[in-house]
Amino acid sequence: MSDNKPYPEKCPRCESPSPEVMSQSPVAGAWTVFHCPVCFFTWRSTEPDFITDPAKYNPHFKFSPQDMEHFGVMPAIPELKR
Repeated sequence: MSDNKPYPEKCPRCESPSPEVMSQSPVAGAWTVFHCPVCFFTWRSTEPDFITDPAKYNPHFKFSPQDMEHFGVMPAIPELKR
């Protein structure tokens, strides 16, 4: 088993040119986990190309870094009522 996919040039979801290596398999070359510091998407190198390839990533789940400025803030979790 080996990880033959090249290092990604951009994030599959937001297409930022800055993916980073987050983790690597304990078995050398089995897989690598990548992380996008812009949109926080993570993916493993062994996932199918419709997840790892920006051109094949589902367009309904894509967004640009500029879109993030308009995302709502998650509401706080209310206190537990007793």
